[in-house]
Amino acid sequence: MSLEREIEFSMCLLAQMAIRKLAKMQNCSDDEMAAVFMQSTTAQMLFDRETGLFGYGPDYIANEYMEELARNLKIASDICATYKA
Repeated sequence: MSLEREIEFSMCLLAQMAIRKLAKMQNCSDDEMAAVFMQSTTAQMLFDRETGLFGYGPDYIANEYMEELARNLKIASDICATYKA
């Protein structure tokens, strides 16, 4: 197997492992979590070789995703607060 294929395989495996962890954390199915996770910036970064995110473990990737959600909630909250003011 070429290095490129090994990296792609690693990316897919890491995504599956992170999705499984996130599904347990969020109390949803793996399929539901996969649909949401794969639309995230974290997933885009995982499959972008230049970011190097594929070099980290599934726990780190899951934590990055949760931080992304927290940032998005903060942004949404700030926008709502601006409109209420």
